[in-house]
Amino acid sequence: MSQTNYVFAIGGDGPVLLHPYDSPETFDSAEPGSVVGRYGSGAAPRDADGIRTALYAAMERGTRRYFLNKGYYLRLAMTTATFVAVYLFLSIVVRDPVPLIDELLLGSLSAAAVFFASERRALSSPRHLDAVLRLRREIDGAFFSESRVVDLLEAWRDEALALGPAAFYKAAPGTSLGDEERAEAEALCAALARRWKHKPVVAELYAAVEGGQVPGALLDKTVRKLGLEEGALAVAYMRLIPLALGKGAV
Repeated sequence: MSQTNYVFAIGGDGPVLLHPYDSPETFDSAEPGSVVGRYGSGAAPRDADGIRTALYAAMERGTRRYFLNKGYYLRLAMTTATFVAVYLFLSIVVRDPVPLIDELLLGSLSAAAVFFASERRALSSPRHLDAVLRLRREIDGAFFSESRVVDLLEAWRDEALALGPAAFYKAAPGTSLGDEERAEAEALCAALARRWKHKPVVAELYAAVEGGQVPGALLDKTVRKLGLEEGALAVAYMRLIPLALGKGAV
């Protein structure tokens, strides 16, 4: 089954581009897929070439990281074995007037040479090159269209910018998503979760909301920690999660 990768262009004073190329799952499949771009209602993103260039760069970084991580422990084992072998050889076979210095230096240089050579070999492998070419073709065929899901996120973010974190409690009666929109909302929530994976305050806020608590203090803390723009986007994200899970809007 063809994999659909969503790219989201979130408009505003500080536009945000969310893509799947920071997730290892994007590179797990060798099957051809498609890239679908989404933006909120109104004018389409102006800098289409800039978006495509940013996607190329993110994809190439992600592919490189994925293939290097796959063989990391093997390369580390080879590097360690090389260092130990060179160190023991020079210690036992080669006699020198200054013990340890030559062994450590030459052992380290040999280990570094093996490590970087194995990295070059991994990045020049047919699998890596095929993945880059396949993903570039997918980006070349990407098309952007309006999205009600992105529109909702932008509207909730704008409310949070205008009203502050308390906009989280503003009712949104009757808001629900169809099956296709829910799949899109899930992809958008996953992209936002990756964006803040190193921001514990967002995880704290989600845990509080999921636990049915009144997260007033955490909402204020989130905006304080992330800044107004990012904090407002995080508040909108919290309101989107129930829709993605089919629970209805907060």
